[in-house]
Amino acid sequence: MKLVRYKKVPIPYTRIRELNIWTLSNFLSVLRVLLLPFIYISLFQRTPQGDRWAIGLMLAAFLTDMLDGWMARLRHGISSFGKIIDPLADKICLGALAIFMIVLRSFPIWLFLLIVSRDILIMLTSALLIRRYKIVFPANFWGKIYSFSVAMLISAYTLNASGQLILQLQMLVVVLVAASILGYAIIVYRYIRTHYRHQRMGRRHKPGGPDDDPSDTAAPAAAGPESNRTAT
Repeated sequence: MKLVRYKKVPIPYTRIRELNIWTLSNFLSVLRVLLLPFIYISLFQRTPQGDRWAIGLMLAAFLTDMLDGWMARLRHGISSFGKIIDPLADKICLGALAIFMIVLRSFPIWLFLLIVSRDILIMLTSALLIRRYKIVFPANFWGKIYSFSVAMLISAYTLNASGQLILQLQMLVVVLVAASILGYAIIVYRYIRTHYRHQRMGRRHKPGGPDDDPSDTAAPAAAGPESNRTAT
């Protein structure tokens, strides 16, 4: 049987095994969502002090986003559940904050719909990957930059920044929506292509597969009688 070596494509992903829910990093992800009501109350006051409180709470939420991943790596507590809940908490927070801005700061609805559509597309794709392949991909570079740009845009609305700055941030978010979707699609495509290529290679090199040399199996049969005598 001829063995064929093939180059593996390094694709970052986590295979779903144990959920391991009760970790400190997962608690920080949930805490990020629990800060949302207090942010809304601060924004609803429509006062400089309320805006400062809102920015402070948003900064706290951003710090939990940084700390949960760092602590998971430090304590070797990276779990499949954490890979799911961390980006989900980010999407919930950004979506909720965008709604707050629509209600209280005239945030454009078209941009909100673009943000929500992007998140729904990625969540549905992630759900299909979990169900079909039992894997989940971590956030990529473009996804992290996108989340940061949305947070900057929301902060600009909170602080009533100049219209020119807000317009520039809006255009940046639009560009990064497209870039993050494209980056995620490339990672998913590479994984699926490599997965099925490995499956084909495995079937091809099974005994009796198309790459088997018939002479490998014919030789023992031809030497049958001699082998019997040797055994006795």
